[in-house]
Amino acid sequence: MNEEKKNVIAGLYPRVSTDDQVREGFSLDEQEKEMKKLCMYKNYQIYKVYREEGVSAKNMNRPKFQEMIQDLKDGKINRIIVYKLDRLTRSIQDLEVICKLIEKYHCSLDSVSEEINTDTATGVFFIRMTTILAQLEIERTSERTKFGLKGAAKNGHFCGKAPIGYRKINKELVIDDLESEVVKEIFDDYVNGLSVCTITKKLNNKNALNRNWRTTTIDRMLSNYIYCGDYLYGKRAKNMKPIHLENICPAIIDKETFKMVQTQKGKNLKNYTRKHTYVYMQKIVCSKCNKIMGGSSTTSRNKPTKIYYKCNCCNTRINEKKIEKPLMLFLNDMLDYYLLIDNNFKSFFNEDLNIEIDKYNKMLDKCSKKLKKIKEAYLDDLIDKDEFIIEEKAIKSQINDLEFKLNRLNNANNNENNKKNLNLYYNLLQLEKMKYKSYYTRKNGLWNKLTKEQKSKLIMKYIDSIEIEKVKEEIVIKKININKKEIMNIGYMFRNDCFDMIININDRDIILSNEKTKDDIDKYINSLSKFYNISPITIEKDKLNLGELDNNNNILQIIPNKKNHKFDKDKYTLLLING
Repeated sequence: MNEEKKNVIAGLYPRVSTDDQVREGFSLDEQEKEMKKLCMYKNYQIYKVYREEGVSAKNMNRPKFQEMIQDLKDGKINRIIVYKLDRLTRSIQDLEVICKLIEKYHCSLDSVSEEINTDTATGVFFIRMTTILAQLEIERTSERTKFGLKGAAKNGHFCGKAPIGYRKINKELVIDDLESEVVKEIFDDYVNGLSVCTITKKLNNKNALNRNWRTTTIDRMLSNYIYCGDYLYGKRAKNMKPIHLENICPAIIDKETFKMVQTQKGKNLKNYTRKHTYVYMQKIVCSKCNKIMGGSSTTSRNKPTKIYYKCNCCNTRINEKKIEKPLMLFLNDMLDYYLLIDNNFKSFFNEDLNIEIDKYNKMLDKCSKKLKKIKEAYLDDLIDKDEFIIEEKAIKSQINDLEFKLNRLNNANNNENNKKNLNLYYNLLQLEKMKYKSYYTRKNGLWNKLTKEQKSKLIMKYIDSIEIEKVKEEIVIKKININKKEIMNIGYMFRNDCFDMIININDRDIILSNEKTKDDIDKYINSLSKFYNISPITIEKDKLNLGELDNNNNILQIIPNKKNHKFDKDKYTLLLING
């Protein structure tokens, strides 16, 4: 038995930053009260309460927080209790620092309101998710600013530095006569067949505009709509379609020339193919200079090709295999959730399915009209039989695909049923891990069994960027920025009770479900019985002491029974898995 688990010494960290939080029910006293309830429930010994009043969580420079961290390092506490995770931090970067500290000093973290902890890999994953969702709330403030910027752009007003070829006067762009000639030269040279590299060398050789020209600068200029008088608003935004605003400033390049350049760039891109698959291409960011690290490879005779990511700015080169090692825990968790979510319950994410259904119905109507026109054209001898057969086959294939997608969306309207199915599937996955831990050990993780192409696809889907640093020969992951859309999907399901909590009692994982009615429990047990030999036990307790479960190693799930009457005793259904 793990003795460290028996003697949990907790440090309680309540925090408020403003009077508003007090009015909203987040007062120090209320937080402390709820945290003490948790400690009593789990038999934790309370060492100290670190009350932090009128202090923001924007950084870790907080007196009581630092005092608590020092006590953690000194071994005075081995568990941190917070009422809500955003009381501890709202920064993903600070969370990673805290996670490393609690791991280094063999400590754990409990959040009362979110009912999650760091005792398991699943708990750590959800804590990261919750923090990202909290940070999204902060970022919404900046979205309001973006609307103002959009309005300003429509009126020809620009924030920030003027592009090469322009000067800014009273927030409006005006053409710089000297710089604009260089801009015209760049576009003309590219239309006439010169490569970006050749143009860069040409400008540097004659010291154009007394600046050091880079290929990336030239490439961005050739794609910038501003030079033909237009502006592409929101082109860097991930969750919105860019808005094309026309004729909002004086043009240096005519629209026809700009269009020709874009066509040529597209052709050049198609003709360029990589010999090797780079799993983390465009995702690895140098933490020192904040620039994306490019990919390179070396091939020796009779030896496998080595893939590297390099930062030319900091002269850093990192082997791809070394990157995976510190990421392995996260990558395996990411794969778990991919197998769970994408393959089975993708449609559940659509909170407003009617919008999606309407979109596909319009596309289906359009295809039907196109098919009718093709038939009329054939009957009027405007197209021959062979052309008609090819076109008809293509349109019918598209119609079949749309009808299949529509059928899936219509079936997904029963969200409650989806939720129950997802909950069952998730719990089955957790039960497998609990019963057959050796199969799920990280050294034999599923991630290593994927092809490089499969890995690359998943990285592209879930991760925006990975900030990385090389300290001597050790690779340090500074920050993982996860795709916000996917995180919101997971957060949506988490808030809708699709996931049950995994708790650790005396070094043993147990599923602690949300409260269920007797009917729902019976249905759930019936579904679970298809996979396992279930022995349910119902007990009545004023308070369920989780430590008492220590004597029965077969208990893998606890389901609180929903009360029919407020005066009823607390009932719990314990699920014993026999085979």
